[in-house]
Amino acid sequence: MEIKNRKFKKSDIILSAIYIILIAINALSWLSVGFSDFYVRKIYPVYSAIPVFLAGLLPFSLGEIMIIIFALMAIIGIPWVIIYVIVKRKDSEKTRRTLVRALRFLCWVLVFIFAAETLGCFVMYHCTTFSDRYFEPAEHNEELLLDTLSKFSERIAELEPKMHRDSDGYIVLSEDTSDDCRRAMKQLGNEYSQLKGYYPKPKKIINSFFMSQEGIIGLYIPFAYEATYNRDIQPIAVPATVCHELSHLKGIIQENEASFTAIVACLKYGTDEMKYSALLDGFYYLYKNALELKGTDYEDRLWEAVACVPKNVWDYDIGSYRADYWEKNKEKEIIPTETVSAISDALTNANLTMNGVKDGINAYNRVVELLMDYNANGQLE
Repeated sequence: MEIKNRKFKKSDIILSAIYIILIAINALSWLSVGFSDFYVRKIYPVYSAIPVFLAGLLPFSLGEIMIIIFALMAIIGIPWVIIYVIVKRKDSEKTRRTLVRALRFLCWVLVFIFAAETLGCFVMYHCTTFSDRYFEPAEHNEELLLDTLSKFSERIAELEPKMHRDSDGYIVLSEDTSDDCRRAMKQLGNEYSQLKGYYPKPKKIINSFFMSQEGIIGLYIPFAYEATYNRDIQPIAVPATVCHELSHLKGIIQENEASFTAIVACLKYGTDEMKYSALLDGFYYLYKNALELKGTDYEDRLWEAVACVPKNVWDYDIGSYRADYWEKNKEKEIIPTETVSAISDALTNANLTMNGVKDGINAYNRVVELLMDYNANGQLE
């Protein structure tokens, strides 16, 4: 019995040591940008290479399975322990051992998640920003915003006639663009060194409806080292989404920076369909941002910037889902979509704020600043 107790104590010491190390790593990342930069440049690419490659060999999403298992453990495991304790309450020693084992198991599960999030996510939030590393930021004003929006509008108008549409008016892709997305991201790595290296095949999430309820079209799963996407979104939204999630695998964790790298990769090295997908993504953020500005003649100038955008774009292309998506899938709701979406937004906002992203979920909109900088540097000509 003493040997067993000693073994349990050793496992507790190991568990505690892991927690302490992870807390120390998080603290260092907050205190030192240099440490975070060194980790992303020198450590993360080496240690993540093997799990990224191995996870990429699977034809399904390992991360989706793990999430389901974690959910089942919570839904089934916690009530089972409670019921067991109630039923066996007279056998106090047996109950105590069961509770201790359950608690230890829970602690190991949590340390695994904490480690994956720390090493594949949390540290990256404190790196030098993308714009500071790769190009000079410009003065962000109305003129530059409208000029950038106008250029996106013009290129959308040029490419829209080349898109293939179904009988309902929605764009269908001529082929699977996954390999093209991987190739584009790899080529962009020649300009932005952090993006160099191997890219696994992105994977569809099979159980996508709950993902849709959360307003999530793509998902980087750090404890599975996977880039995944929602299979229910419009096909034309897939290329930009896939490239966004692939950039997370390279330590580009800030959402605005991931969106920027995805848009640039598609525009510079993608097929026409990839370019159109990126243009729609950028246009959405630029137009949304422009609508918030006010001025005496501003409305006329805004209209001039988007006047060339074809009607099909407004009617069918802007938005991640087909117009009838929610009506067709209403019966799938277990919890109302509004409730799930609100909770998801609150959790996302809390996670970003906890990691030092001051504007929380609004950080997604900061891709507009990067696109303006890119334009000011003459890259959108």
